[in-house]
Amino acid sequence: MSKYKFLSTPIYYPNGKPHMGHAFTNMQTDIMVRMYNLYGYETLFSTGVDEHGTKVQQKAESNKLSPQAWVDQLVDNFYGLNNLLDLSEHRFVRTSDESHQKLVKDIWMKISENDDFYLKDYEGLYCVGSESFIKESDLIDGNCPGFGVPPVKMNESNYFFKLSKYLPKIKEMIEKKEINIQPEYRAKEVLNMIEHLGDFSVSRPKSSLEWGVEVPNDADHVMYVWIDALSNYLTVLGYPENMHEFEKFWPNVENIIGKDILKFHAIYFPAMCLSLGINPVSKIYAHGMILVDGQKMSKSIGNVIDPIAVIEKYGSDVVRFSVNREMPMGSDGDFSEDRLKEIYASDLQSNIGNLFSRVVTMSHKFCDGEIKSDDFTEIKEAKEKLESDVFKHLENFEVRKMNECILEFSSFLNKYVEENKPWALNKEGNLDRLNVVLSNLLEGIRFLACFLSPILTKKTRDMQQILNLENFDLALTYKVGDKVNTISPLFPNLTD
Repeated sequence: MSKYKFLSTPIYYPNGKPHMGHAFTNMQTDIMVRMYNLYGYETLFSTGVDEHGTKVQQKAESNKLSPQAWVDQLVDNFYGLNNLLDLSEHRFVRTSDESHQKLVKDIWMKISENDDFYLKDYEGLYCVGSESFIKESDLIDGNCPGFGVPPVKMNESNYFFKLSKYLPKIKEMIEKKEINIQPEYRAKEVLNMIEHLGDFSVSRPKSSLEWGVEVPNDADHVMYVWIDALSNYLTVLGYPENMHEFEKFWPNVENIIGKDILKFHAIYFPAMCLSLGINPVSKIYAHGMILVDGQKMSKSIGNVIDPIAVIEKYGSDVVRFSVNREMPMGSDGDFSEDRLKEIYASDLQSNIGNLFSRVVTMSHKFCDGEIKSDDFTEIKEAKEKLESDVFKHLENFEVRKMNECILEFSSFLNKYVEENKPWALNKEGNLDRLNVVLSNLLEGIRFLACFLSPILTKKTRDMQQILNLENFDLALTYKVGDKVNTISPLFPNLTD
């Protein structure tokens, strides 16, 4: 089994401040990356921003700035959110970077040499919001779906990519799960989409759009969205110039995306990869949207959640834990601060925090905080189950279920406390049994902290100090004579 994983989020349009949807995708990806690290994988984690296009050019002009100055200003918001979330990303892609643009031009030429582009005049309805041409039948009350503004009628010359050439192969690969789309019902959606798709535009004339990567064999055109943006998953690995990282990580690449951009990642990008003569992304996970009281976040409704404000109020650990505790795999899920507080009180304070406090306090009260026994057989089965179940859910992108397994293990340890009553064993003078019970509990919370570390990235640093650990390692166990430090409350009451 290969021990490499490359996990990537989409690259986001920096046409405004990042919202809770951006935060959710990044949090889920980061948790999975850190969990793979826990299992001994070498990982690569990329995210970034898609800086070109009509929207950015128009916004820059309205703010009397150059497009580059405008995106330089906006990208700081995304850096700031990632820092607040305590993300562990290795690469942050900016499509305005010279390194990306150089490699994208190489990719364009490789596709061009495969005779998969052609130039034609095209007239259609263009939606600036989605940066795409749309059909009149897709309009809602004459407006672009999801944006509430009318499209613009355009008549211009574009380069098109021969998507139709690759659709039969993509359909076959999805059906054989060579392109594994999760949840599975999303794969059925993609197969339905394929029946209605044809070639798509990949350039805009400079007379319509200047802010983009110049087409290398036609200086009158710039690349339009798909070749530029989707290629980031290749250019971030140095493809096609430096193949070392590409050959190591590409066989194990996984895209974590929102369901609204599934078509581009499950159909357009695989077709581009086939044109380049490389295998498409092997696994794609399309998650749902974060809702507020069952409604999609919208500026007009006034229910948009600012993730930065929420994180600054409650801390990144609380947001990382609570949001991923709630969101079902692939489906939409609600977010509310009231529910966040409920989860904090029940799961973090009562279940996990209370367990740590009781075990560490009793270990100091009854055995000087020292491991007195290395017989951990009483929790061995539960440990093995946790390790196995979490990995199974990790491979299936089921972050919520990973969270549930971790909480079940914490509940198991709480039950172990109640059934074995260390305080009673001490009172009875049954020190041999007391030492076994407390040593099992200390080893249990050490193991629990390992699995919490990809989620509670800051609080587990406190746990690491309390448990006197150099690092979180699944392969290690406590030894007789190891000692733990004293503890203060891990999860104090939240303040409004």
